Amino acid sequence: MPGLFASGVWGARTISGRILGGLIGHVLEQEQAEPGYRLARLTVDMFRSIPSAPLAATTSLVRAGGRIRVADVHVSHDGVPVTRATAVFLRPSSNPAGEIWHADRGDWPAPALGSPNPQLQAGSRADVRPMVPGTTLTAALGPTANVQRGGVWIRELREVVEGTELTPLIRAVLAGDMTSPTTHRGTAGIQYINTDFTLTLVREPVGEFFGVLAEDQYAVDGVSFGQATVHDAAGLLGTCATTTLANPGKANPARLPDNQRPR
Repeated sequence: MPGLFASGVWGARTISGRILGGLIGHVLEQEQAEPGYRLARLTVDMFRSIPSAPLAATTSLVRAGGRIRVADVHVSHDGVPVTRATAVFLRPSSNPAGEIWHADRGDWPAPALGSPNPQLQAGSRADVRPMVPGTTLTAALGPTANVQRGGVWIRELREVVEGTELTPLIRAVLAGDMTSPTTHRGTAGIQYINTDFTLTLVREPVGEFFGVLAEDQYAVDGVSFGQATVHDAAGLLGTCATTTLANPGKANPARLPDNQRPR
């Protein structure tokens, strides 16, 4: 049963897509992860509003190969499908010889954890900080003064499943859903709702802080894509892409509990 801190902003009595992604990451780790394989891609399709009500998550193995392992996750409420996901696990090896072009993305060290903040721990779902000077902090839902690149470091403070540790992999998946607000917050606020996200990871995630930095966004006829790079304490971790629909005026922070609303 979703708790108070799972609330979303797009509809009354719904849960956040970020929390849903974390639940899917948890189920995959528990039921489909195998030694010698890494989660390399996770695609989450969110085709219905996720009610703040009991949810059932089931997994199935699609293929178990020597280097590739594929699994599906289905999330339902009262027998009605609300979300599906596909996970691809790959067996790592070594990079072949030769050089390949890649973008120079810079280096943004993760924030220091510092001393615990009891007020933050008691009253927030996550510790959110700007990623790069000049980027907009996407924890808020309101408009930006100028057109700015989105970038955020986020450290989850609450378990997705009560009594279960927040692993680095679950934290990375939770951060993936931040791609939509990070790439779509502008001078009119957040006016697009994501219908999916695809997270790609090239190595094992580490640490507690995960960064999402907007790389591109483009919209035509109310359909938009957003792309971001995902970072952790060790540097570049992967990418996340999302497909979104125009949903103007629907993101309402008043649907969040008082201690979660953006200030």
